[in-house]
Amino acid sequence: MKLPLFWISLLFLHGVRSQNCNYVTLVKCFINILDDWTWTLYELKENVVTINEDQCKHLKELDRCIQDDGPIPHECNHNEIVAASNTVSDLLTHRKNSGSFLKSYYLLTYACSPEGQELLNEHRSCLSAEKIGEMTLSAGTYLSEKFLEHPDDQVCTEVNNKLQEYMDAMSGLCQEEASQIMCKSLVNMFKGLHADKLHNCEFTCLRQLTTPSPVQGEVVDQMNANSDQLASGSSTYITSTLILVMATFLIR
Repeated sequence: MKLPLFWISLLFLHGVRSQNCNYVTLVKCFINILDDWTWTLYELKENVVTINEDQCKHLKELDRCIQDDGPIPHECNHNEIVAASNTVSDLLTHRKNSGSFLKSYYLLTYACSPEGQELLNEHRSCLSAEKIGEMTLSAGTYLSEKFLEHPDDQVCTEVNNKLQEYMDAMSGLCQEEASQIMCKSLVNMFKGLHADKLHNCEFTCLRQLTTPSPVQGEVVDQMNANSDQLASGSSTYITSTLILVMATFLIR
């Protein structure tokens, strides 16, 4: 996946840049690591629940670029790093405004933590059957596009409220681990991609402490009874219910 570094550099030289940021060094760092790793992992909708320990080791190589830990410092600030990643993503996907591959990087940081890997090792099959990876990615895309509409003095509350709505919708799934991996993955994405706007926010991912209601219990029983159909991609009551709940949130 070799890219013409000269043309990448030229793009940045004609753009807005700070006095200290060495975009060429930063982009080269990204390209070298992405060349050594399977790019398609960033585009897998279910990667939040499928990523394994070996893939996490490759993912963490990007820390060198983000933390400016390479042999040659790039001295770019956080916003410049995100801007550079947007351009690299456009070039790799051959699409303008394709977003940043760092979105997937930050979404996966919880899944790649010791706590996240332990959770996945125990609940991966349930999380995959319930399509929690796809839901997490969709929720991240929606919130990234919508939360910027709120003023700075409201955005923390609005995002926290939406996170709690998502967690309530996931209540009872996979022994409450579905809500945990979704919420904590989204929080890491917010703090990573939008640190300039959300640096003062305190996000919470509180587990449900109350006993599930009879209706929730029936939903969980239905999920267990249809686990084989879920695994094969068939519709079930629980999946349909969750999709409707998510759709309700997305059109608000």
